[in-house]
Amino acid sequence: MTRYLLLFLTGFAYALLILLYSDLAGDEAVFNRRMGLIAAISLFAFASWLTLFSMRLGALVSLPSLLVLVYWNLRTAKLIIGQGAAFDAAIAIIHLVVGLLALVTLLTSLRYVFKRRLSWGAGTPSPGLFFKLLLTVIPITLGTAYLLYA
Repeated sequence: MTRYLLLFLTGFAYALLILLYSDLAGDEAVFNRRMGLIAAISLFAFASWLTLFSMRLGALVSLPSLLVLVYWNLRTAKLIIGQGAAFDAAIAIIHLVVGLLALVTLLTSLRYVFKRRLSWGAGTPSPGLFFKLLLTVIPITLGTAYLLYA
């Protein structure tokens, strides 16, 4: 359950950060912004609920998204601070906090991918099936709504 929350919150935080700072980085970061947003949405809309049913598969699916998000974080912070934005300290703190969240999530996912005793079909044991299905609907609905209306 904690891996679900960690992946969901990391992806959602990055999606919000990318959407809030979309104009701040300028035209040079269009590719980085699109790739970061795709990675964030796939992290919270797909990988998060997948960990409920298969922890190892969900961690494996989240790795490429997390690597893209760490790259996006470093690249965008460099571009924004290089432009001499008015809130350099606040931007640096926000990117530091979200970057640390992504690194913790990346290390957690790596740990579950390379855990030998964990089978590929082992899901999260704590919530029941109904609660798992309810938690699955939330990120899928948010991801679908974004893709349809953005």
